[in-house]
Amino acid sequence: MSAAAVTLYGVSGLLETVGLVLTLLDISSARKRLAGYLKRPRNVYATDAGTIVEAFDTNVVTSEQKTIEQRVADLEKWKQVDLPQELGRRNEELMVRLERRFQGDLEAARKNVEDQYTGLREYVEGSRQNWWESYRGPVLLVVGLLVGTAANFVALGSSAAI
Repeated sequence: MSAAAVTLYGVSGLLETVGLVLTLLDISSARKRLAGYLKRPRNVYATDAGTIVEAFDTNVVTSEQKTIEQRVADLEKWKQVDLPQELGRRNEELMVRLERRFQGDLEAARKNVEDQYTGLREYVEGSRQNWWESYRGPVLLVVGLLVGTAANFVALGSSAAI
């Protein structure tokens, strides 16, 4: 076996070993990044769903004494005139509150999903590693295998010459 073949075998073995070590280090750092991603603090955006709703006062206090007939007449008048207006006003107020609350809930959900997407994207991108940091182990391993293959051809060529 020629000295060139022995040198190429040595370089090949060194490159393959370094490539394997770097690949194993990359795998362990990927596990640490995954654990860090899973344990990262999450932002939870609150909505205004916990706001206190005001109660309406149903007690009506009057100073005058009314007969039962007057009270029934007032009740009938209230039922015919005031009740439909009050129900319409309350319905509009309720719709405004519900729309505001729905918009707040929708915005909070959007922010939560956006934060999760951003964190997942950073994890998948490799915590912003460059190309060489991500693939150096496998690249060195492949280069080592190619050098080993070249060493085999050199060794074959030197043994054929004998």
